[in-house]
Amino acid sequence: MNSRAPVTVPLILLALAFSLPAYGQSVSQLQQDNARLRSQLEALQAQGCGADTPADVSRRGNPLVSTVDAVRVGPATGYASGHVAVTVVMTLRNAGNAPLALNYQKGSFSITDDRGYQYELRHEHSSTRYSQDLKGIPMATSNRADTTSVIHPGGRRTVTFIGTRYMKDGQTPGHRFDINATFVELEDLGQGRVRKVRDFPIAFTDVRAFGL
Repeated sequence: MNSRAPVTVPLILLALAFSLPAYGQSVSQLQQDNARLRSQLEALQAQGCGADTPADVSRRGNPLVSTVDAVRVGPATGYASGHVAVTVVMTLRNAGNAPLALNYQKGSFSITDDRGYQYELRHEHSSTRYSQDLKGIPMATSNRADTTSVIHPGGRRTVTFIGTRYMKDGQTPGHRFDINATFVELEDLGQGRVRKVRDFPIAFTDVRAFGL
């Protein structure tokens, strides 16, 4: 799994464990504990955000595993000079035992670089042009959803987000990015009715730009 996207919650718990006062422990015991915690930290970082093991999937009931395949930065195609695009390519994998009808939840994507600049899906609010910024999956809104985009058990889906921003003179994009998005599982109830089953929020932190 992608080592560029650490698992947020477990890392926080480990950080707290590092900072707890060690009353009644010898120097040797502290060194052993620190070595053990560092080993656990490295293992979590190697997994990446959303990279649950099969046991984790079973315990949490979360079958969706997400990884970032590439983050590319460059001039925004089709925009005036000065616009920069950050393209995020990710893979969604169904690690469960039932099909998943997934949509991207409108308004949930955000990407911020290490200089504090934010990039947005410029066409996200257009029902006909949003696919210019979002590829590989439909978008769910308050009154529209698509249940035909299904990932079967063991299957994968590549999703691409293209966030853009206008850079003023002297501004340049960063090299590391925090990425957030939410995908929703849907159920077709028939007769034109669709029900949202659950949300799958994902988050990747401090991902450096990489990929072809």
